[in-house]
Amino acid sequence: MPSSQKTERRRIGLLGGSFNPPHQGHREISLAALERMGLDAVWWLVTPGNPLKDPKIYAAYEDRLRLARVVANHPDIVVSDFERRRGLQYTAETLDALQAINPNAAFVWLMGADGLANFHRWKDWRHIAETVPIAVFNRPGHSNDALVSEAAKELGVFRIDPEDAMSLSETDPPVWVFFADTENPLSSTAIRSRKISHSLTIDRPDDLIAPCGALAFFLDLHPDLGDFRADVIEGLSLPQKTISPKYFYDDAGSKLFDQITGLDEYYPTRTEKKVFLENAAEITAAIGPRAAIFEYGSGSSEKIEWLVNGLKEPAAYVAMDISRDHLLENASAIAEVLPIPVAAICADFHSPIELPKSVLPPADHWLGYFPGSTLGNMTLSAAKSFLERASATLGPGAQFLIGVDLVKDKAVLEAAYNDARGVTAAFNMNLLARMKSELGAKLNIDDFEHYAFYNDIEDRIEMHLRAKRATVIEVDGEPYGFVPGETLHTENSHKFTLEKLKALVNQTPWRLEKSWTDEKAWFGACLLSNS
Repeated sequence: MPSSQKTERRRIGLLGGSFNPPHQGHREISLAALERMGLDAVWWLVTPGNPLKDPKIYAAYEDRLRLARVVANHPDIVVSDFERRRGLQYTAETLDALQAINPNAAFVWLMGADGLANFHRWKDWRHIAETVPIAVFNRPGHSNDALVSEAAKELGVFRIDPEDAMSLSETDPPVWVFFADTENPLSSTAIRSRKISHSLTIDRPDDLIAPCGALAFFLDLHPDLGDFRADVIEGLSLPQKTISPKYFYDDAGSKLFDQITGLDEYYPTRTEKKVFLENAAEITAAIGPRAAIFEYGSGSSEKIEWLVNGLKEPAAYVAMDISRDHLLENASAIAEVLPIPVAAICADFHSPIELPKSVLPPADHWLGYFPGSTLGNMTLSAAKSFLERASATLGPGAQFLIGVDLVKDKAVLEAAYNDARGVTAAFNMNLLARMKSELGAKLNIDDFEHYAFYNDIEDRIEMHLRAKRATVIEVDGEPYGFVPGETLHTENSHKFTLEKLKALVNQTPWRLEKSWTDEKAWFGACLLSNS
């Protein structure tokens, strides 16, 4: 198996701007950059707005983004909405963010001569020059202004000859090159002044972008992220007040959950890891050669490397997650360490997913991968529907490797959800903080307490927020009263026996092929097949 460590850095040109509208000049600069500097790709960073320009001049962002993809029309030019997704306005901030999540990329900033003429007006322009190499492309009427500009004079000693441009991406900044022979007269400003339409709408069944930076492709199915306000109001109106656990995971909640996985009482994470790693050889042998992997819920590279490195001739890895930002950052990082093509699909695993065809190398079969015991967070009917959809997604002859938390001593289970440090309690209570900060809800957080217990009848841990006294949660002026001891149900975590799992699986196209557990039989890794 080849090493999972890549030594060669990907050379990426970055062309930022409003693309209002995008035009052939942008494309010609990008093609010249690919050829003259030996770049692997050029990323167009479509900004929501330039702080130096009047916001009234901009066409709708989605129109600019779609039209840019039409104009680019090249497999090595990737159109990105990174700045919008990250809420970034200034190039210096964008470069810092891109380098943080792409440590193995060698970036080059691309700009026209008119950009260099005004470069000294950019926020933290010296930081930009000290962060990445810069390539400047001439534009008619701008070369003189550019080369006598404040920035060009200050950086003059760091300018290299165009004949040395192939080494630019690997030269420590500050360093820049000026290409005097690129003189496409087009400009977005000139196009706007001629009133050429820039609101072209392209009908697309989805947003398939191939390639996408380090990824073989990125497919955005625009999953429904839910309406927090509507779901809170609906949940508080039920006889058993409830709220979906998906609202746990704002920034604060995600950080708290990361802490939970390392707690002494919280056995699932470390026990699952032990089961997978200690049985890796048997698991990968049972999967067989030339499998393409589809992971439900994008995790860290550590969670997938053992599987890819243990398989014989793996074909590809596709990560799926509902959170677009989380997915792109994780999948891009994973692409830097796996020796196979990596792709990503933004989707909800409760919705149908169709894998793009003819983009990835051919595989003998697909392997679904669903670690983390998330199956247990679903109702049994929802789990059955999920397994049926997964079979349709992965196709005939597929396999599915899942992690399941097994039934065990009640004291162990309850301790895992009632840790001594109170991290799980803070994770649960964060839902109330979100209601106050995001919905303007009127409530007293101190009127509630974390309440988690094992329901023997349903074989599940239940998490609730329990009222310590009579209290009210008011949303949009509507009060929802709680009597002492009444709860807001926040999560279920079903625990399985292998027999119970087999009974569930048998109601779907899947069959349980093999299973592996730790010595205490606390956690199971189960391999399903639909052939």
